[in-house]
Amino acid sequence: MSDLVILLPTRNEEKGISEVIDRIPRKIIIEKGYNPRIVVVDGHSSDSTCEIAQSMGAELIKQNGSIGKGNGVREALDILIDKKSNPNGDLLIMLDADATYSPEDIPRFIEFLHEKEVVWGSRMRGEMEKQAMSPINKLGNKILSLTASILFFKRTTDLCTGYWGFRIDALKKLKLTAEGFNLEADLFSSVVNEKMSTKEIPIEYAHREGQSTLKWYRDGPRIFFMTVKKRLFS
Repeated sequence: MSDLVILLPTRNEEKGISEVIDRIPRKIIIEKGYNPRIVVVDGHSSDSTCEIAQSMGAELIKQNGSIGKGNGVREALDILIDKKSNPNGDLLIMLDADATYSPEDIPRFIEFLHEKEVVWGSRMRGEMEKQAMSPINKLGNKILSLTASILFFKRTTDLCTGYWGFRIDALKKLKLTAEGFNLEADLFSSVVNEKMSTKEIPIEYAHREGQSTLKWYRDGPRIFFMTVKKRLFS
């Protein structure tokens, strides 16, 4: 049976992590022929995120390097991919652990990953709960998504989405450099540069549990410059 790694990046997500893990449709995943492995990569949480995750059966990777979502995910991928001597057929799906994304969408990602190497979910095309995204973040995301679509001649309606699915053998080709919330721009840019087959699907998006650490005035420019750098210098 092939593995399906469900990667949950966390930092102080005690309010959402248990709900996310509990809602993962393990039975359906197994019926589709995959062994679900829930892996939490934690970026120095000061609350009980790690204890909750482990109590619910998740594997835990504690981030050793600097704080930042990009740093944590890159560190986790290095560990997870290096352990796979024969990754053919294995999949990895990544979503945020704040209960904004629906774990019930995982089977849809699996189906599309049978056809494509990479799948990402678009909140802009799916059902979005009222006040799940602030007006300034929504506007910024639209501008960044349009910029990326023009620069790479590849349409995305949600450059900043945190819901991604990969074939493991495709992940091995990516050369990621992101340190923080510019991770998703790094993923999109790298996937397009590697000419991978992709699919964007509509997903649901809910109001988050807990406080967000993303700041539009800080992270927006970083996402923009990551996109431009990957287009011009990769």
